[in-house]
Amino acid sequence: MNPTEEHYYIADWALAGNRSNEIGECLWYLNPFKPSCDTTFPRNGSGTLHTRLGEHCFYRPTSQYANT
Repeated sequence: MNPTEEHYYIADWALAGNRSNEIGECLWYLNPFKPSCDTTFPRNGSGTLHTRLGEHCFYRPTSQYANT
């Protein structure tokens, strides 16, 4: 990959603590390379599907996360 200035701007924006309202408190994201998202991620069930934006699925922690 060849990152552009836009990619660096987005990374700096996120590292400064900014968040997208659509993503909220999600800790994980992935591109499943399929049309749908699994309802949990990772496989231990510590995250539940919150939303899909474009090709990426975003997951927020469940109560199971405290046990990991």
